[in-house]
Formats: sequence, C-alpha cells, structure tokens
Amino acid sequence: MRCWKLAQTKEYIRSGNKSDEELEFHLRMCPECWSLLAAAGEEERVWTELLYAESLPQGFTDQVMASLEQIEVEPAGEESHSTLGTKKRIRNWRPLKKSILWIASLLVVAMALTLYAQPSIADWVRSMFSKETSDVGMMDARSLGLVQNPHVKVKDKGYTIEINEVVADATRLVMGVKVTDPQGKPLIYQVDWSGLHIKDKNGNEIGQIRGMEASSNIEKLNISFMQEVHTDELVVEAHVNRIHIPWSEKVVEGSWDFKFKADIRGANALNITTPLHESYTTPDGLTIQMEKLVRTPSGVRLFMATTLSPEATKRSPGELESQQQLMFHFENEKGEEIAGVNNGFGGARVIAQDSVLQDGKRHWVYTFNYLPYDRQKLRFVFDGYTIPVTSSGSVELVPSDLKERPVIFKDQGDVVTLSGFTVGHDPNARVNETEIAGLIEMTGRFINIFQHDQWVVRDQDGREYPAEFRGTVRMGKIQEASGDPGFVVQGMTVLPERATLIRKVTGKWYPNVSWSFKLPMGKPIPGLENVDPESYWSSETP
Repeated sequence: MRCWKLAQTKEYIRSGNKSDEELEFHLRMCPECWSLLAAAGEEERVWTELLYAESLPQGFTDQVMASLEQIEVEPAGEESHSTLGTKKRIRNWRPLKKSILWIASLLVVAMALTLYAQPSIADWVRSMFSKETSDVGMMDARSLGLVQNPHVKVKDKGYTIEINEVVADATRLVMGVKVTDPQGKPLIYQVDWSGLHIKDKNGNEIGQIRGMEASSNIEKLNISFMQEVHTDELVVEAHVNRIHIPWSEKVVEGSWDFKFKADIRGANALNITTPLHESYTTPDGLTIQMEKLVRTPSGVRLFMATTLSPEATKRSPGELESQQQLMFHFENEKGEEIAGVNNGFGGARVIAQDSVLQDGKRHWVYTFNYLPYDRQKLRFVFDGYTIPVTSSGSVELVPSDLKERPVIFKDQGDVVTLSGFTVGHDPNARVNETEIAGLIEMTGRFINIFQHDQWVVRDQDGREYPAEFRGTVRMGKIQEASGDPGFVVQGMTVLPERATLIRKVTGKWYPNVSWSFKLPMGKPIPGLENVDPESYWSSETP
C-alpha cells in the first residue's frame, strides 16, 4: 500500500485506529509512516498534558486572543455589495471576546478527550522493534525494507501463537512471536521452543536459538546460523504442543505447529564481503588465520580458522581440542573498546560463536548484531585463549586429619586449600534419595578456567572416584572458588584412610600473546551510507 501523508495519519487516529492486517503491517515496517506515528504520539502526549494540567500554560490566553485579533469576520445577515467581497471588522469585540475564549478552551478539551480516548499508539503498534527489544542490526534491516510477514496464526484450546514480523538474511533469522491466552492477555516465556527448526531448502538444519528477549507482549527469538549460509530460502518449522500457565506448574496441551518460508534472496544481494589475510602463531602453538568479514543487513559475521601444532595437539587430544575459546576485542581510533568476545567486556557483544573441525582446522564464525567497521576505523586486538590440557597435578592427604591440618594444592598458578573431608548426603541427589558421597571442603584462587577442570580422588587401594565441584565462583582475572560443600566425590561411601586429589584436566588460560591489526574499511550497504545508529533510539516511539 502507499504511504500516507500527515493529514491522512491524523484522520486515521481520529477514526479510532480501525485497520486491517495489511495496514498495521505497513505502519510497523515503513520508516516514513513510523515517523508520522511518532509525531502523532507526541501530539497525543501534549494534548493529554494540556487536559490534565492544573492551569493553562502561561500566556495561553494572550496567545489565543492575539491570533483572533487578526481574524476578519463577515457580519451575519449582512450582504456585501462590493464586487471584491470586502469583509468588515467586528465592531462590538468585547462581548464576543469572552465567548471566543470559551470556544477555544472547549476545543482544547474536546480534542484532548478525543485523542485520549483512542488506544495508545505504543499499545496498538505491538512490534519486536519496540525500544526494549531492538538492536542496531534489526533496525538496519527494517530501514532496508527487509521485514517479512509470514501470516502465521494458530489457535488451539483458546491459546494463540501469532507471527507477523520476520527478519532473515545470511547472518540470522529473528522473529517476533505473540502468544495470548483465551482472554487475549500476552504470555511471555511460556512456550518451549526446543521444537523450532530452521532449515535450508534442501532440509539441512542450519540455525539454533541463541537469544530470546521480550517486551510486555512480544517475544523476539534470535536464531543464528552455525555456518556460512548458501541458500536463498529458509524453512521455519515448529512443533509446539505445550504452553505453560504463568505462576503455576500447570500446562495446556494442544497443537500449535506452524511452518513458513523466508525469502532471503533480496537480503543476500546486499551482502558485502571484506577479505582478511592476517595470521598469528602463539608461543604455545596455536595458529590463527583470519579469513573474512561479511556485512549483511542485520549484522556482521567474522570468519577465521585455528590450528594446533603437534605439541599443542598432544596436550589437548580429542574432545579437549574442541573446547578451545578465543578472547579478543575491537577498538576504535581513540583506543576505546567497542565490542568484545569472551573477555568480560560489558558493551556490545557477540550474538553467537560457532566452530567446526574440518581438514585439521577449526573454522570459527562469530556473529555480531553491530560492528561498525564500515563506518569507523577499527582494530582487532587478540587478548588470549583457553583450551583444556591434560595434567597431573596432585596432593596427598589424610581425610580424618584435614579439619585440623588443612592441605594446600598448588598447580600451574592455581592454589586450592582443602580444609575438611567427610562422607555424607550427596547434595547432587534428589531430596528424597539417600545417596551418600565424599565431601571435601575447599576454597581456591585460579588463574586458569576452573570450570573446565576434571578432578578425581584416588584412595589407598588405587580406586578412583570422580570429583565434581559444587559451590560458587567469582569471576575476574583471578577466579575465587568457594565450596558449597566443595568437591563432591561420587560413589565414595566410606571415608578412606589416605587419599590423593588429582587434577587430570586443566582449563588452561594462555594470556602470553601480542597481536593486533587494523581492519580494512568496509563498504557500507547501499541505503545505510549515512545512517547514525544513535538516531534509532531517539526516533523510537515510547
């Protein structure tokens, strides 16, 4: 449909906002009409303030009367004999002045009441683009006109799932989902989306849910793609048979399955690829090869690959290699960090990170909703990496003496204090179960990634029992672990006379790196050359 002019928008508001699905969709997706609605919303606010103000604004009466002074009125019942239709000024102004003021005041009240009675603009434009659920990549996609309406509406047992907003390109698929109960009340986070699948046209599953946000009435599901996407069409299929009842353990069983296709042909035509050629080898044998940046309408994807030297592979064999994580960030020309990955940066963050091992290389894809290398000069800075390695750090102890004589475990820069050893109820068992386990009280300070460690306890007879940490870890450059109760030694039912605590795998952190490089300046997507992301937030309706 064609965009409206301001007069048509006002007429629409005065009519009571009665519209059909096509009209509401256009209003949500069209930036120009969205701006008109924002202006109308501001007008609604002004009239409401006037209506409920304790007094009229200072000078209001004088301003109204000054405007009326310039009005010329044709006297009632008097015919003009001039061929030019000469108008005569009203002579008896004072009696009429009070009446006009009353009329003006009544007009203010009447218009305010009319607007106040209409549904709130922010209420009926229910969208995943509301201020609390929007991001820059999504707003860019909307500016380019890439929002699709799959017309999904399934209803069962009085409950409805509705989808009329989808953004899809080679970076991700994001959809706004409205779930309502029989009374029409929105339900948030009450649907299990494990049955949601995103596939290419050949039936290969390519996406996973990597984030969920919500406003008061719309859920926004963010599905990122695990690998590079080579398709012009996506198939979205969901199997939903349960909806939870808020504030209870009850569920409603039914059928809310849906399926639709998302065309990304137009979005793919806008993709811009920037090749990268830099590489770096760390002192401990990890090589990073940068590959490319891909700018799509809704975000940016960074591609790179890592390989381990033969020595590093021996330290991290098999499954351990797959648990590696890279830490890096991006800086602007002022040296300010604008985005970080696995480094604790609290600003813009990566949406998803995926990797796959192929031909001896681990290929990485990092997805950002916003990385302005097409608008600013940015630098990639490598902060380090972690990878579990086989280890054999150990300490011997006498369990019955540990309370009075604590033992300290030291290994690879980590320090653990063991201060008690008993056998009692297994805290990992269910409440009504009577399983028991060995319990080791402990506190620790770690420079390595403690959560990736693997521990065992070996008794005096050589039997080994897996030990699992249970407690809290305070993150930081130094991680502080506090047991609650500490190490839980599974399967141990009798306190041993002697024991050895062994760490078989250490989540090794390698900060001994020094590498950075300037990103090449990328080309902006046509239509977004002069876009200032900050303007998105200031232009949003409440």
